[in-house]
Amino acid sequence: MTILSMALLLGGCASGIVDHTDDKQYQPLRAACFTIKKPAFLYEARCADLQAGRFGDSSFCTGIQGFAPKAYQQGIHTYHYQYPSSWREYLSSRHSWDKKMFPKLLFEKQRSMIAPVGVGTQLRITGIYEYPRGEMGHVPIVRAKLISGQFKNTEVELPSQHGFSDAGPDWISSWFQHSAPDTRLSSEYLQPCND
Repeated sequence: MTILSMALLLGGCASGIVDHTDDKQYQPLRAACFTIKKPAFLYEARCADLQAGRFGDSSFCTGIQGFAPKAYQQGIHTYHYQYPSSWREYLSSRHSWDKKMFPKLLFEKQRSMIAPVGVGTQLRITGIYEYPRGEMGHVPIVRAKLISGQFKNTEVELPSQHGFSDAGPDWISSWFQHSAPDTRLSSEYLQPCND
């Protein structure tokens, strides 16, 4: 009876990590270079644990996000992110911003920003995953490597809808339920490199 109860409880939950990194339809995205088009920052992020088991888990990694993100519309409501407009503004009240932007879980140290990332820094997509998030189904997880600037070779997880990143707007949107997977990068933060 216990096994049957657990099966019914977990029946609607997504499970298993699917690696789409080498899928043919994503090769143009992986081959492309992208430039960060507005001031951004690296931070201590909660990210998808790609070594996790069947139901996934989070781990800490380096995340990336932009300063002063635009407000976003959801239905009839407009939401405004409470973010500093610059690295200088962040440093002027670092502890206050950290508490506001990076909610701390029980027994977790307070996370914070690591450093600013300049406009024009380039990156390449290194991984595209379909990640289990329970009742939400599979969500997109996209990893990228900075290929220029002070933090060259740093791998980051791009913020995505329903992903583990809990800081600000999405940099990518992708859904795997469609017959033709669709991955788009945020035009607010990224643009193709000028070769």
